[in-house]
Amino acid sequence: MSQTQFAAVFEEAQTLHRNGSPTRAIPLYERFLSAAPDNALALSLFGLALVQAGRPSEAEKPLRRAIELDPNNPAYRANLAELFFKSGEDDAAMDALKEIRARNPDYAPALVRLGRAHVARQEISDAADAFDAALQLRPDDLATAQILARALASLENFAAAYHVLDHAEKIMPDNIETLKLRLEIARTRRDFSAMLPLASRLTKLAPEEPVGWRDLAATLFESGLYGDALKAFEKAMTMTPRDAESLAQLATLAIQALEFDKADAALAEAELLEPHNARVLSTKALLLTYQGNRKEAEEYCERCFRANPDFAGIYPQLSLLRNGRLTDAEESRIRDYSKRTDIAIAGRATARFVVAHAVETRGDIDAAFKEYEAANMLAAERNRIDQIFYDFAGHSAWTDAIIAAFDKTIEMGAASSSHRPTPIFVVGLPRCGSTLVESVIAAHSAVQAGGEMPMMPNLFNRWLRENYKTGEAALIPAERDRLADTYLAGAPAPIVKQKFTDKNLLNIEAAGFIARIFPDAKIINIRRNPVENAFSIWRQDMLKFWAFATRFEDLAQRYSLYAKLVEHFEKTLPGRFYTIQYEDFVTDFDEQSRRLIGFCGLDWEDACRDFQKSREIAPTISAIQVREDVSLKGDRANLYGARLDPLRRALDAVGVDLSTGVLRK
Repeated sequence: MSQTQFAAVFEEAQTLHRNGSPTRAIPLYERFLSAAPDNALALSLFGLALVQAGRPSEAEKPLRRAIELDPNNPAYRANLAELFFKSGEDDAAMDALKEIRARNPDYAPALVRLGRAHVARQEISDAADAFDAALQLRPDDLATAQILARALASLENFAAAYHVLDHAEKIMPDNIETLKLRLEIARTRRDFSAMLPLASRLTKLAPEEPVGWRDLAATLFESGLYGDALKAFEKAMTMTPRDAESLAQLATLAIQALEFDKADAALAEAELLEPHNARVLSTKALLLTYQGNRKEAEEYCERCFRANPDFAGIYPQLSLLRNGRLTDAEESRIRDYSKRTDIAIAGRATARFVVAHAVETRGDIDAAFKEYEAANMLAAERNRIDQIFYDFAGHSAWTDAIIAAFDKTIEMGAASSSHRPTPIFVVGLPRCGSTLVESVIAAHSAVQAGGEMPMMPNLFNRWLRENYKTGEAALIPAERDRLADTYLAGAPAPIVKQKFTDKNLLNIEAAGFIARIFPDAKIINIRRNPVENAFSIWRQDMLKFWAFATRFEDLAQRYSLYAKLVEHFEKTLPGRFYTIQYEDFVTDFDEQSRRLIGFCGLDWEDACRDFQKSREIAPTISAIQVREDVSLKGDRANLYGARLDPLRRALDAVGVDLSTGVLRK
């Protein structure tokens, strides 16, 4: 064989090796070495191929011979380190790589391999140091930039990680792996505002990547765009096998999008795949709860608890369906769960609230109050970790900006001839009785129950930030029509009746805005005794949407801002903004419900009085309670007595009347 032919054999061996076929490369290396036994490069590559082909015992001799022939070549020592790794001699491998770094500090491949070895040993800071050194040597190495960014993100040095990813974007714009890594970091940080454009971009650049569609679904869900989230998730599911967990997630989205038939179908399929899957059973219990099927929902909760007692998502549902009552075994298990330090603090907080409800139901008020204090401490810590804080000064300034933007009185005008359906907004604070009021209205044959629609707060907040200086002047007729159409287009379910309800409580801030873009809309505010209302919020796991819920002082301040808006809109929106005092509504239900229906511009129907029988009760976790008889459910504030004096003093200090909730003059 000629020298040219031997060179061709060697080139073919290297090509096969580079392309991931070391086994096929080995006989070609052997053939070349039969003619050139002291070729150091061939010996080292032959030894490396033996290591990669699972024949490490044969590899040491050629690897060491290559180093003897060329002791200054760092690549040969790096290949020997691979033998050590393969043989389980990790310390020897690390020593070899560190020696290369000391002797050949400009040899980037050894730095990258050293970094990967540090990652395997969970020595992330050392790994980042090695990757950073390698990237400085090879600034155009995209793979090294990506792995360095991942290491920095693992260290929670997100600013540095994003800086490296910016560099990676310059190396290769629109690289899918770089974009996926940005998305992964945003997901880890639960930075949904960053996730939305990233996921949208990924679905356009790589529409076949399910991770883009799943993350798009997650961020749309967090924004309250449940219908769009459902569509994105369904798209992702066409790209991956259908399993029980994914089907349960699909059902959760379908429930929020009010597509109950789709949720039922997904859960039926999931139960066939995994009949004891806790997430599937929990989601089925949630669907049944929304539908008001108490007994069957409770059975699914119990099945979930038996299948996995550590599945915290089932605890509040079980407590709700049982009116707080738990068996001794259930309470003991949930209490133990709430104290486990290996559990995420969000789950522990949820569990502690459930324990508090159980203790309260038994009548041990002193112990229950202590449990609620402990639960709120956990919830506050959860919020701190998620960087969620109640900013009273900022919220107060926002409230003032709203009042300044809508400071002119709007009288009730003539009915509009618009083809658009007419919204009826139900507003207030959490735990004020809004589900009851919406259910009475939605029982009317001309009204569709909308539930907590997400569109208006997003629309209004964006508009006010962009127009806070020009305010009402920006709402010219064409703009009003565009905003109204945008709002209606975002409805989670098709609106098929002429009137519909929107029970998003945050719409209290948008009342002036609503009155201008929907001339026929009615806004119904439910005001509850402030001590009862604030305490009811404090004793619930309100999650991140209500950051003021864990402290009496924050609750009082938030109530005062709500009362300030109510006072303003009662003056500036006569005939449009109607306040119901919750206590009066439930104690004089027949008369008050007739006034409510009349205010909505509807003729009375007996179905509104008997709303519990209606199938149109809006889907909400309160659907079970709202199907019960209307009555004032006790005076819980008096039951807790002096324990709530700090709350009473806080409310009094901000000028809130402790009986009605109005601001004192």
